[in-house]
Amino acid sequence: MSFHDAMAQALAQAREMQKQAMEAANKAAEQMKPHIERSLENAREMQATLTKHAAESGEATSQQMQTAMSHLTDYIRMGTQAMRESAEATRETAAKMVDQSKKIVEAATEAMTKGRDG
Repeated sequence: MSFHDAMAQALAQAREMQKQAMEAANKAAEQMKPHIERSLENAREMQATLTKHAAESGEATSQQMQTAMSHLTDYIRMGTQAMRESAEATRETAAKMVDQSKKIVEAATEAMTKGRDG
């Protein structure tokens, strides 16, 4: 086998690897999207609940609810973006959504604690 033939074969193998990696990444993103959609539905439901109860709560609790609402808005924006992205970008955005969800839980927990204590 000549050098040229070996390079052509290596290039063909590299292209096949790239194709397989792309297919795997696309499948992973497709599998993530239903989970992201469900998390967005839950986020929207939580947003509606917080909106309804924010007006009924005290000032300290209301401020924490507004913080949670802000985090929810960011989360929903990220999820909507993830639904339109490529596989790699979807994975990156999903990781950001996990971090954002931690902020939502912290803010909601603090609002509940203040509401119970206040």
